[in-house]
Amino acid sequence: MVLQLKYERHGNLDYLEEIVNCHTLALELCLPDGLGRHIYLNGIGIALWERYRQLGEKEDLERAITYYEQALDLHTPGHPGKSIPLSNLANALQTRYEQLGQMDDLGRAIIYHEQVLDLCSFGGHSDRFVSLTNLANALHMRYEQLGQMEDLQKTISFHEQALKQGSPAHPNTPGFLVNLANDLQSRYEQLGDMEDLKKSISYLEQALNLCPPDNPDMFFPLGSLANALKFRYEQLGERGDLERAITCHKQALDLCVSGHHCRSMSLNGLGNALQAKYEQLGDIEDLENSIACHEQALHLCAPGHPQRSMSLNNLANALQTRYEQLGRMEDLENTLICLEQTMLLRPPGHPFRTSVLNNLGYILYTKYNKLGDVEYLQSAINYHKQAAYADSHIPQQLVGAKQWARIAHQHQLGSSTLAYPLALDLLQQNLVLLPSLTSQQILVEKSSYLSLDAAACAIGNGTPEIAVQLLEQGRSILWSKIQGYRQPINDISEKAPHLAKEFQDISNQLESNITSYGADTTLQHTLSKRWTALLGEIRELDGFSDYLKTTPFEALKEATAEGPVIMVNISYFRSDAIILVSQNPPKVIPLDNVSPKVLEELVGQLSKITATSDSSDTTYHILRQLWKLIVKPVITQLEKFSVPERSHIWWCPTSYLCVLPLHAAGPYEKGSMNLPDLYISSYAPTLASLIRARSSMPKPHASPLLLISQPDDTIPHVYEEAKIINNLQVQVDTCSDHAATKQGVLASLQSHPWVHFACHGHLEAQPFHSWFQLFNGEHLTVLDLAKAHLPNAEFAFLSACHSAAGSIYGTPDESIHLAGALHFSGFRSVVGTLWAMVDDDGPPVANAFYKHMFLKSETMDLRDSGTALNIATRELRKQKVPVNRWINFIHIGA
Repeated sequence: MVLQLKYERHGNLDYLEEIVNCHTLALELCLPDGLGRHIYLNGIGIALWERYRQLGEKEDLERAITYYEQALDLHTPGHPGKSIPLSNLANALQTRYEQLGQMDDLGRAIIYHEQVLDLCSFGGHSDRFVSLTNLANALHMRYEQLGQMEDLQKTISFHEQALKQGSPAHPNTPGFLVNLANDLQSRYEQLGDMEDLKKSISYLEQALNLCPPDNPDMFFPLGSLANALKFRYEQLGERGDLERAITCHKQALDLCVSGHHCRSMSLNGLGNALQAKYEQLGDIEDLENSIACHEQALHLCAPGHPQRSMSLNNLANALQTRYEQLGRMEDLENTLICLEQTMLLRPPGHPFRTSVLNNLGYILYTKYNKLGDVEYLQSAINYHKQAAYADSHIPQQLVGAKQWARIAHQHQLGSSTLAYPLALDLLQQNLVLLPSLTSQQILVEKSSYLSLDAAACAIGNGTPEIAVQLLEQGRSILWSKIQGYRQPINDISEKAPHLAKEFQDISNQLESNITSYGADTTLQHTLSKRWTALLGEIRELDGFSDYLKTTPFEALKEATAEGPVIMVNISYFRSDAIILVSQNPPKVIPLDNVSPKVLEELVGQLSKITATSDSSDTTYHILRQLWKLIVKPVITQLEKFSVPERSHIWWCPTSYLCVLPLHAAGPYEKGSMNLPDLYISSYAPTLASLIRARSSMPKPHASPLLLISQPDDTIPHVYEEAKIINNLQVQVDTCSDHAATKQGVLASLQSHPWVHFACHGHLEAQPFHSWFQLFNGEHLTVLDLAKAHLPNAEFAFLSACHSAAGSIYGTPDESIHLAGALHFSGFRSVVGTLWAMVDDDGPPVANAFYKHMFLKSETMDLRDSGTALNIATRELRKQKVPVNRWINFIHIGA
């Protein structure tokens, strides 16, 4: 004991040698089964293991394991002291795994850690939090090797329990915080949930604050924080995060002197951060320093080292970047060599094998573009195809499928018809794992052109019916996912009542989780796994093999029952309008002069227009371009189909068209008719949403109209608008002032089929946080409305700014706005605004609109709402208001 204290105080390795000698002498004097023999065996093991940690002599580690095993053999099952040699042996085996990579060592370590945890009585044992941490660390190592998400979820759970049981003053608390932060980073890398990254950074900041400045273990929180900041930089682009990441990595490296077992890890982290800095600023010195760091790290990771594959992969990425900058074939060849060596170290099932497959595909496609050898092209596609089918890491599988589809499509190879549907299915599988609508929206943004390119491919292959199905599958995915959770189960209940009930319960929990403000990632993963399994069981029932699968074209064509539907597909490969008319096959109209770039320019011009300024020249230019490029060819075909003028038509736009006023296009020349003069235009986010809006359509009837108004000094005309509505020949229930709270409004929506909002609307950069302003400044957000179940909903008029304004960049196809939320929550027909509206326009539009809706009686027919809006905007035109004001209003749905 005295020698141990001296060593701990002075760090002199001679004391360890004396400890070994003393315990050995005592051991020799002890009978084979004598009392205390296990203590001496364990003591020798501890001293040898500590010397191994200091000097790295493998012989010390092997001897330590032998002594630990002998000490363990002397303990009977249930012996109270058994936890000590068990824990020591588990840690030593874990260390040997880190050196040699033998999975048997790690498997044994986990078993022993589990036994130790069982010996620690629940909640009360003083060492329980240490046992939880040890088991969690071992499970994390196995997760890194095998990629089993279950291991990672257990790791997070055990680390959370350990953190709760330890006090903030405990010397190991910084380590607990770092462990949990690293777990959350791993889950972020798998699922991309920013909430995990946010928590990780918070825990690491706490760990740094708890560490004394001279603590050598500061390396761990510094290195982990640097990695987390780099991840956040990659998502949000804040340069300050990257600069701080580099500083933290350098500080961590200074603490990892030559020979430190974590030095290679620190070099890898610094190399990655410097490469990111090069990509931001373009200074070649940063890239050269990055490559030097990765080369040093690889040198420290001899064959068999668990970190070798990571070092090879990082070096490959840096060399690839230098090739792209300088064009040296030597760098390209060395990149390929590094990746091929990495592949050998990441066998099938390894969580990061798919990323290596995709990197190999990218490099070989680069080589094909450089040298023109078709063999490289085929090899690139094969690697991406392998990644897509790898079944080990869904995010990278999605990357592989997308790259396979893109390359095959670009080179007109038939396999693109397999790759696109697979990519769309993988996108759906990715979404199921993410815990919140916000995190799902970020993922959808990264695949925003996937369904559009897939449809373009199908059109090019002469199969417009397939194009329609693919477009439907890839539009408004987030709303459709919620609708899937709300799918009626009556028919399933008749065949399998218990299965139906559990499926509905799980669906309800999933919806509740993803629409909450504090979504639970662990719960989401558990529920999603069970939901998928139950869905498989449902599809095995007779008559349910297609349950919640992609809707076939013949069913989608039902959307044309009350008028033509025009789907306008905008892709970088080609752009087309697909006209769907009842009793006719889909008609494709090529839009040869339309591209995302052309429409982006129009959106840029539109974004400079404000509601209060007269920007008529710019607006008319946009409307004329839309007419010439898109609408006129469509109108010509509608005339050939003998669609009568003033008929109702529905538009399903994509890409930038979702934020452009397609409904108001026209030549705007004297003697010419514009689209609003020719047809009644409405929008349909998806064909399924239009079909759903018309299903079981109520007959014209009388019902109280709910008026939600919140006037203030900036929108004084709301008073006049409210007066007009209160004078209608219908019962009006007003929700205003102190009654117009979020809770009050949501409750009123439950019982009112018809609603009119007259208040402020605000557009946020995060679309799910856009909001109506209620009493005392309270917000009613898109997310709040998404959670609402409104079975009686029929019609909503949103006389508020930005109420139907989609995201200009990112996910315009998703209809993530206030009008979209109400539509998907049950309102069959919705009127909204594309941008800020002028307060003066509210009263005349409402007056003309409701005058038409209640023209004959107190009853209202929802199907008249599109015509009523057309008439109302004509009233504004007669008043000579600027064009950008009257085209602001749009109609969505039936």
